[in-house]
Amino acid sequence: MKLFLTSLASTTLDLIHPILPRPPIELSLAYIPTAADPYALDNRPWADSNRQKLVSMGFKLTDYDIKGKNEQELLSDLSKFDIIYVEGGNVFYLLWHMRQTGVDKVLPELLSKGIIYIGSSAGSAVLSTSIEHAIPFDNPSTAPLLTNYTGLGLINTQLHPHSGKPKYADREQETINKWGDKLTLLRDDQVMIVNGDDQKILAIWWKTILTKNMKH
Repeated sequence: MKLFLTSLASTTLDLIHPILPRPPIELSLAYIPTAADPYALDNRPWADSNRQKLVSMGFKLTDYDIKGKNEQELLSDLSKFDIIYVEGGNVFYLLWHMRQTGVDKVLPELLSKGIIYIGSSAGSAVLSTSIEHAIPFDNPSTAPLLTNYTGLGLINTQLHPHSGKPKYADREQETINKWGDKLTLLRDDQVMIVNGDDQKILAIWWKTILTKNMKH
């Protein structure tokens, strides 16, 4: 299983090359924007910058909205790609649609085929054991029927993106106090990489490597 889990993809995608089987220009990528739906089209700067970075690196992007799909369609459609990229936005809205469509069921099979998963913000956090810690940061009312905050569980931690941002300082400290070592904090300049049994967190600006011994 290969996971590239970012807080903000545009700042860290340059670190992905070691887990790619071929150069980006030779790889097809399903770009899933669903988590950004609750935001106006002209108010998604993170999505714009992430998409521009993917294009500039040479990935062959195909937009793929998961809403309205079923398990058979998802498995058939997404099996054709080398990479599944899940954009940031609202993690509660994203989890709801992943469950409604069956992404939660087919994703492990897709990853077992060697397809690489890239997540940004909500697209990363949704793989956590739980997304309940995100309540102070995202709006759960975007998915009013979602009452179970158990995540997809592909990583054995609760991933908390955008760590260290001054505007989130008070809320983040309260979240850390509540959840403690169940959390993995991820700054916008960091990425969690899972490559088989190897799992590590890399920082782009300082070029440092911090190894996390976590089960996944």
